[in-house]
Amino acid sequence: MDSWCKVLIVEDEYITRQGIRNMIDWYEEGFEIVGEASNGKDAIAMVEKLRPHIVLTDIVMPVMDGLELEKSLRTKFPKIQVVVLSSYSDFDYVRDSFQSGAVDYILKPTLNPANLLKTMKQVASRIPGLTLQGRQNLSLARSIEQLLSGYAEREAKEQLESAFQNSGFLLVGMDISRIFRQDTAAIEKQKTLLPQILDKLLAEYTYVHLIVNESVFLLVVNFPPSEKECVYRALRQAMDQIGEQESRTFYVSSRIFSDISFLKEVYNGPFLSNLDWYFYYKGKHFMAAEEFRKPKEDTKFNLMNYTKLLETLQIEKALKLLENYVNSILTERSLSEMELKTLVQNAWYQMISVLEDQGLNAENLSYLKRDCLVKIYSCAYSEDFIQLFSILQSDFHTIISKYEVNAQNSTMQSILKYIDNHYNDQLSLASLAKQFNFNYSYLSVYFHSHHSEGFSEYLNRKRINHAMELLRQGTLPVSDVCGTVGFTDPSYFTRVFKKLTGTTPRDYRRKFGKTEE
Repeated sequence: MDSWCKVLIVEDEYITRQGIRNMIDWYEEGFEIVGEASNGKDAIAMVEKLRPHIVLTDIVMPVMDGLELEKSLRTKFPKIQVVVLSSYSDFDYVRDSFQSGAVDYILKPTLNPANLLKTMKQVASRIPGLTLQGRQNLSLARSIEQLLSGYAEREAKEQLESAFQNSGFLLVGMDISRIFRQDTAAIEKQKTLLPQILDKLLAEYTYVHLIVNESVFLLVVNFPPSEKECVYRALRQAMDQIGEQESRTFYVSSRIFSDISFLKEVYNGPFLSNLDWYFYYKGKHFMAAEEFRKPKEDTKFNLMNYTKLLETLQIEKALKLLENYVNSILTERSLSEMELKTLVQNAWYQMISVLEDQGLNAENLSYLKRDCLVKIYSCAYSEDFIQLFSILQSDFHTIISKYEVNAQNSTMQSILKYIDNHYNDQLSLASLAKQFNFNYSYLSVYFHSHHSEGFSEYLNRKRINHAMELLRQGTLPVSDVCGTVGFTDPSYFTRVFKKLTGTTPRDYRRKFGKTEE
């Protein structure tokens, strides 16, 4: 959030500018004079670069006067507050300046430190998201930054020890660069909401908030250890209130530590890595360190087995192996977001390479390459990821079936091809046995021994894959989709669909179906 209320002085008289700059200890009061200009034209160029909160401007100036400057600022930078400096003889200008957007004025003959400071504080209080901190809090934030960098001077350490009188400490933070990315509006909203809510709920405790490396919103809270439950309760309430206005809000806390000198160690430990786990906690706005699940030690993907299956063209089994692994990871939350996405992307790329070696049409694989690379990384949460994963897995299954990329013998290939071509007929194991002159019982055993799925499982998955495609690409009613892919009972179709995709046909269409342009 903003450290100072930034002020730009626009005045053509050098002596007056210097008087304004030096008559008040601006830093002590929470203001920063970020620049000076001698006319409105120069001021606009400086505003573009410095983005002040307040422009303190004279009315009568050469090149571009204060009125023209106000009008320009109101058009380009409507959030900037304008305070006018005027003489008694400039009354008509003052009146016009208020019509142009000025929020207050100061008469030059009555200009003194008390009057000027009072006006500036009143104007600053009307700026959303800005809390005047003054030198003390800003200095504490700088000392914390020094401590985190490992180069804190003795003076900084002594200042922190003096400010933090209790022996209980917590770090609370959110990685805004990962969660909000380029959404500057959401970031500004956090800057506004955090101090407003914290000032109410943590008023009893000493705390400092700052931004670390332009990435992490960090809050250092100091409190008596006996009141830790109260602190946790206040933090949870604060973050939930923020979350009501910005749903992606996700703050985590460290474990309690007893000395500010441990700050860097705690920050760089599990606290920093826990910031990334928002991927698994959609809708959750605050997580204490103790709430994070400890991942199992054995979380490695059996890459050797997966590669062997691909090399022997047992593609369906390779897909199943990957699917089982991903499901276990999502259940246990045992890999970070980037670890999981990178692993799945690499596994799919390896599969695409094998399919290309089999002479598959490049056009049929190009969109999978694109989606593997782009769409998988755009999934903000695990729920979004599993939906996309299911779709792309289904697309792989469809391509593999269409081009008969498998290592089954010719009889099994013929059986699978027959099912693929007649999936929407009233197929049964008995009718299939009759078609291929098999004994009913033997065909059941044969199918299981030569394929990773049983007959019913394979047929249902085939039908559901086609149903998913119809729901995504067409406008056929769900009831008609049911019959089109071979199901006679709509309720059974819905149960099977939800079992295999995790959602109902209607919800699936709403989320992934094409919308009319």
